[in-house]
Amino acid sequence: MTRWLRSSHARFIGLILLLELIFGAALLLSVTQLVRSNLDEADIATAIDMRDALLAIGRDEGGKALASAVAEQARDEKDAVILLIGPDGRIVAGNLSGWPPNIPGRTEGIRARLYRLGDSQPGPFIITAAPTVDGSRLLVGESTDDSDQIRSTIGGALLTALLTALPLAAVAAWLVVHIIDRRIVHIAETAAQVGAGRIDHRVALDGSGDSFDMLGGTINDMLDRIVGLLAELRTVTDSIAHDLRSPLTRLRARIDRAMLTDDPAALREAVDGISREADALLAMLATALEVSRMEAGIGRERLSPTDLALLLADIGELYEPLCEEQGRALHIEATGPAIAPAHRELLGQALSNLIDNALKYGEGAMTLYLDQAPDAWRVGVADSGPGIPAEREADALRRFGRLDPARGIAGAGLGLSLVSAVAGIHDGALRFARREGQFAVEMSISKGG
Repeated sequence: MTRWLRSSHARFIGLILLLELIFGAALLLSVTQLVRSNLDEADIATAIDMRDALLAIGRDEGGKALASAVAEQARDEKDAVILLIGPDGRIVAGNLSGWPPNIPGRTEGIRARLYRLGDSQPGPFIITAAPTVDGSRLLVGESTDDSDQIRSTIGGALLTALLTALPLAAVAAWLVVHIIDRRIVHIAETAAQVGAGRIDHRVALDGSGDSFDMLGGTINDMLDRIVGLLAELRTVTDSIAHDLRSPLTRLRARIDRAMLTDDPAALREAVDGISREADALLAMLATALEVSRMEAGIGRERLSPTDLALLLADIGELYEPLCEEQGRALHIEATGPAIAPAHRELLGQALSNLIDNALKYGEGAMTLYLDQAPDAWRVGVADSGPGIPAEREADALRRFGRLDPARGIAGAGLGLSLVSAVAGIHDGALRFARREGQFAVEMSISKGG
């Protein structure tokens, strides 16, 4: 029981009951006050009408006519008090034994309990008083018995309604908690099934678009993303196993030869080969790690305004000698300034990878270019080679993905993956295109702002 009282269910039901009490109390007070105000105004209006009528008689017909009218009203009105006091303080007519000490000579709407002549108990009245033209004082009061009874009846009815509504509110709160609990339990069961390994389970959506539907949709999207990441992980694992087999085999063979030889020169050559293979493996793993870091968004904090045209000029100047050694020309098509928030080192590494790929797999002259789009800059490398078939583009972008003709060339299949990750960290994307008859691989770089 104590545990249930500490639960969110109990707090939710308690909150609804508290709000019901506050709302009911506010409604009770406001309605009671409104009824009281209206009834008091009606009683005051009745007393004022009677007083003004008597004052008009005194003003038009004189004091004797006023005294006669007061005496008549005192006999006929059973729910009123009337008293006329002369200028000398003597009682002229009325049904009170004297002027109440707490009632001033001129007033409207004072409540008082007064004894009428012949009554054994005081009654509640609302009093008005005013002087006459001859200096007398006239007091008229209307009984509030009926008004008080109406107020009491309405207040009791509202209180009864409030007490009756509390158990209904408790039942309604329990039903709301039960409905919410069912939705949450269903989501929790789905999460438990996924945690148990049934990754294909999804939260059922009712299409209402409410908060629970949005939560379920978000969880389903997250699970779909997890499934995609697991599939990618399996692919990467298989690719690593495939691509690391050859360098590890060569590394093992070099170690075996080193162990079997006594020739210092051969031993030194074997150690050098082992070192090169180890460096290649470390570079492969470092690149894979760098791709993962960029895909996670690490490095965005180092973006700073960079002139892309100047960066391309620097890259071109660095690679022109290498291209000339291989009998290839490298042209630069970049006019500046072209300022964008960029990570200069990563962007330079990505462009270097594109040039290296063009040198390995492309043909003819190469173009390192910079184009402008409405919201982004496009930087890329184009050459006259056959390029990548459209149906194999996804394989080329996959981490450790290497197309079959490239298997005979040294590499880990991470170059385009790294370029794609660099484009992503710049809020852009990598794409393959045809540019003036050349096959191009280009990145879009957001202009920012």
